This record gives sequence, C-alpha cells and structure tokens, in this order.
Amino acid sequence: MTSRKMSDDPYNDYEPPEVFDSGDVPKKLDRIDGEPAEPGEAEGEGMSFLEHLEDFRWTVGRSLLAFFIGIALAAIFIGSIANWLKYPLTFAYGSAELASENLITYRPMGVISVFIQIAFLSGLTLSMPFVLYFMAAFVAPGLTDKERAVVRPACFAAFVLFVSGVLFAFFVILPLTLAFSVRLNMYFGFDLLWAATDYYNMVVWFSLTTGAFFQFPLIIVILVFLGVIPVQKLRDHRRIVFVGLMVFSAFLTPGGDFVSLPITTCCMYALYELAIWVGARVEKKKREQELADWDDLD
Repeated sequence: MTSRKMSDDPYNDYEPPEVFDSGDVPKKLDRIDGEPAEPGEAEGEGMSFLEHLEDFRWTVGRSLLAFFIGIALAAIFIGSIANWLKYPLTFAYGSAELASENLITYRPMGVISVFIQIAFLSGLTLSMPFVLYFMAAFVAPGLTDKERAVVRPACFAAFVLFVSGVLFAFFVILPLTLAFSVRLNMYFGFDLLWAATDYYNMVVWFSLTTGAFFQFPLIIVILVFLGVIPVQKLRDHRRIVFVGLMVFSAFLTPGGDFVSLPITTCCMYALYELAIWVGARVEKKKREQELADWDDLD
C-alpha cells in the first residue's frame, strides 16, 4: 500500500490567511458577509481594562469637581439659600419674622453644621445634571445605538424625577407637616422653638430622600424594558403596592400626620401608575420591534 505524499494532502496544503503581521498585531478582518470591517469592529478601538479604569477615574474626578464647584457656588450665596430654605417654616407660622424668631441654635458651633448641610444639598442639586452627563459619556462607547437611545432619556428622566421629588418635599410635604405641628402646639399652649441644626437637617435629608425615592418609576420602567417584570404583574399587584407605599410614606414623612401622609401616598401611587403607563408603551414598542426583526429574517 503506497502512502500519500504530504504535498498531496489537501489538509496539509491549506495555508491559513495571514492574520498576524511581524509584530503579532491583529490585522483588520473582513466580515463573514465579505464586507470590509468597520473601523473599531476588529481593530485598535477596543479599550483594555486599564484604559477603562483610567476613563472611570476621570469620570469620578469630573463628577467630584462638579460637586465641589456646586458647593463653592452655594457657599457664595449661602445667606440667600438659608433664607429660601426657611419657606416651610414661614408657611407654618404665616410670617417670616415669626419663623426667624423661633429658629435658634443651642451650641456656638451649631451654625457650622447648618452651613455644611445647606452647601451639601445645594452642591448635589447643582452638580446632578453634570454627574449624569459624565456617567452617560462613560458607558456610551460600550452601548449599541438602541441602548444609547435609552440611556439619554433615562438620564434626563432621572434628573427630572429627582428635582421633582425635592420640590415636592420642600413645597408640599414639609410646609403641611410643620404647619400641623405648629397648630397642634398652639392648641396645647406650648412654645415651640426650632433648633436650626435639627430644622435644616430635616429639610436637607428629607428632600434628598424624597428625590431619591422618586426614582422608583424609572427603575420599574427599566426592569420592564429588560423583561424582568411584565406590565401585567404590575397591574395585578396594585393593591399590595398601594398598602406598601402607605406604610413607606408613614416612615418617610417627618410627622406622619394625617395631612401629609395621604398626600405623599397618593403622589407615590400616581408615580407607580405613571410607571405602568410608560412601561406598557415600552413593552408594546419592544414587541413590535421584535416582530419587525422576525419579518426581516423571513
């Protein structure tokens, strides 16, 4: 039996295409459909882990810089901001003079705490749009065009919801809660004095907490978009969600009184219904897109 020569073997005669040059750097490959590769598909534009880490470091640095610039701007106008933050107390007393007379400090350095709290909230609020922009710019290169189209409105919605939550807490919940407290103390004949540190601490952190909680409709819509939660399940659990929001609002509102509690609960539930409405539209659009993709394959 005669053995075949090596040169006659088609498998041994096959020479693979040159993918690597002398420097072992991958060359640009063509796609499987024969079209030339787009820039960045198979060459040079991919980032290493260290490059991503460096980009993330710059993102964090820019965000912190925006935050500190916001604090600096707040420090310049700290007096005007402090007077503006007295609005809930002014509403409760019906007079700016009475509000200022009943706002005191027990400790000589208590004003430092007030200064820090006011500057923190103001700096966070002013820097929020820039921080969201820097975060979106960081994740955008790794996203597809469809995902980028989702990230942009999501960042805008997050900012709008946060500001709406802060304004709702400041102009609705806090004035009603403090007014209820003032009226109740007057009914019992008590003199009510407000510690400046306690007052501004309540205003700052309650506003921040409410602004953060206002993000939950956006989270629900994102979960619907990812297919984690179907809209029908959100509709089926309306009663449970309403009771849960009522319990949460009781802990969220400073006084837990019967005036601010129902208003907060109804507002939160309205946001839940808004999330269902937006989620239904997102789910419908996603289903239509999937059907269109199947038609293209056919």
